[in-house]
Amino acid sequence: MKDDYDVIVIGSGVAGALSAWKLAQAGKYRILILEAGHNGISHGQRVEFHHTMDVQGARGDMFAPYMALESRKYAPAAEKAQCELAEQKNDPNNYYDYAPDFNGDPFKASYNRMVGQHLVVARKHGRDWPLDYNELEPWYCQAEWELGVSGNHEEWDGLHGGYRSQAFPMLGIPLSYSDQQVKRRVHGKSVRGKVVHVVTTPQARNTRAFDNRPACEGHSNCIPLCPIQAKYDATVHLRRALQLPGVELRTRAVVSRLEKGKDGRVSKVHFIDWTADDNPQPRCVQGAVVVLAAHAIETPKILLNSGGLANSSGQVGRNLMDHVQFELIAIFPEPLYPFRGPQSIASIEDFRDGPCRAQRSAFRMTVGNDGWGRTGSPATVIDGLLKEGKYSSALPAAIAERIPKMLRLSFSTEMLPESTNRIELSDKTDALGLPRPRFTFDVGDYARGGLREGLETATELFGLMGATISPSDKPLINPQTGRMNWNTAAHIMGTTIMGDDPKDSVVDRWGRAHDVPNLWIVGSSVFTTSATANPTMTIAALTLRTAAAIHRQMQGEA
Repeated sequence: MKDDYDVIVIGSGVAGALSAWKLAQAGKYRILILEAGHNGISHGQRVEFHHTMDVQGARGDMFAPYMALESRKYAPAAEKAQCELAEQKNDPNNYYDYAPDFNGDPFKASYNRMVGQHLVVARKHGRDWPLDYNELEPWYCQAEWELGVSGNHEEWDGLHGGYRSQAFPMLGIPLSYSDQQVKRRVHGKSVRGKVVHVVTTPQARNTRAFDNRPACEGHSNCIPLCPIQAKYDATVHLRRALQLPGVELRTRAVVSRLEKGKDGRVSKVHFIDWTADDNPQPRCVQGAVVVLAAHAIETPKILLNSGGLANSSGQVGRNLMDHVQFELIAIFPEPLYPFRGPQSIASIEDFRDGPCRAQRSAFRMTVGNDGWGRTGSPATVIDGLLKEGKYSSALPAAIAERIPKMLRLSFSTEMLPESTNRIELSDKTDALGLPRPRFTFDVGDYARGGLREGLETATELFGLMGATISPSDKPLINPQTGRMNWNTAAHIMGTTIMGDDPKDSVVDRWGRAHDVPNLWIVGSSVFTTSATANPTMTIAALTLRTAAAIHRQMQGEA
C-alpha cells in the first residue's frame, strides 16, 4: 500500500534531517519525514523571515521572525517560557503547564516547531554514558565536516583530555578588535587558581566558501538565523535529503501517538493533518523502522501519549536538563567597537573541568562581541539614556561614551540528570486536543554553585581588564526573594536517556529503544548528562552513529 515506508522520521530538525539524509545515502529506502510545522526552507523564505524580524525589532526574541506562521496554532511552542513561574502559570495561553501547587523553578528553555529548525566523562556526580570519548570521536570529526565547523586545531587538541584526530574543516573565525583587547588584558593571567586562555570558539559557521554556502560576513544578527546561511542550520541536510529518490516530507503533520503491534514493534504512526485549517484530520502511516527526532520535549510527550511506550524503566520524560547560564556586563575603559562579526567569537574554556566538579558544576565562559547581549541591546540602552535625561545634543555623546564600550562575559553551566526533573502529560490540551507538557523542575544546587563561581570569576576578569561592572535589573541573586536568577541557552537535554541497563534507561548505546526493536530515538533527549558546551555537535555525532546502526540492522547485519 502507498503508505508503507521503510523508515518514518518524526521531526525535521538537525537530528531528523541528518537521519533521513544519511539513510537515504546508505540505501534505496523509502523514507517519510513527518513535521508538525509548515514553512518554506528556501533562501526567499529566509529573507522574508529577516524582513519580519527587522519590522519587529526584537532580535533577542527567538520567535520574532515566525510570529506570522500559521503553524503557531497547531504546533505551539512556549513563547513565554523565559518568564518567571508565576507569570507562566497565570498565562492561559502558555504552552508549558505546571501543577497548581508547584513552587519550584520555571522551565525557561523553549524551542520552535518548524521545518528544519534548528560528552561528559564519569565523575562523582551524575551518570555514566554507555560509550566513551574514544568511541564517539570519529563521529565528531564526521559531524564537523557535515555541518561545516571552523576552529583552530592547535587550540583544542588535547583540551581537558579531548584529543582531536583531524583538523577542523576550516580555520577559526579571526578574533574581533573587541576580542583582541580582552585577550591582551587577561590571557595568561591567573584567576581563581586557573591560568586563563582566550581561544577561538569552534562553531558551525563558515570562514570560507564551504558546502555551497558563503563565508560569514559579520552581520552580527545571526540569531535566530543567519541572513546568508553562512551558519549551519538543519535546512542544509533537509534540502539534500529531499533531492534524493525515495525521500518525502509531509508538513502540517503533528504526530499524536505510536501504535505497537502484537510482535512488539511499532506498527503505525498516528498524526493529525492540519492542512485544512478548519478541519484537521487524523491520519496513519506504517513503516518498518521509526526514528523519533521530535525534540527533548515532544519526543517523550509522544511516547507518554502512546500508552507509555518504551517506558518499562519509568524513565521516559525524566532526567530533564537545561543549559543554564548567566552573564555579567561592564563598561570597558576604552572603545571596543562591538557588533562587528558574530555575536561571539572567543571563549575561556579553562573552568570546564577540575576537582570542583565533585561539589559544583563546571562552566565555560563566552566573551561577547554583541555589547551587553540579552541584558541590553543598543535600542534598550538608548532608551535608558533618554530616561536619564540625555536629550538633544547630549544624546550622541552619551551613546558614543557607552555603546562602543559595552562588553559581556557569559558563563554556562551543566545540570545533573535528576529523575525528579521531568515532563508529564497535562490535562490541559492544545488546539488539536493533544496534551500539553507539564513540568516538575529544579535547577539544583550543583548548577547554582557553578553559577556563583562563574559570577566571581567574571568579576575578577573584569577587574583585570579595568572594566566597570554595570548594575543589572536582574542580578544573579534576587535581593527581595533571595532566589537565584538565571538565563537559559534553550538547549534542552535528557527525557529519554541512553544506557546499557534497560531498567534505568530508555535507549541503548546505539539509540534503539530497549523495549521496541524497530524504534530509534535521536537528538538531545538521549543525553545521559548535560555539558557546559552547546549540544549540537554531540547531537550530530550521535545521530550519524545511530543512522549507521539502523542501516546495519535493515541490512540484516545486527
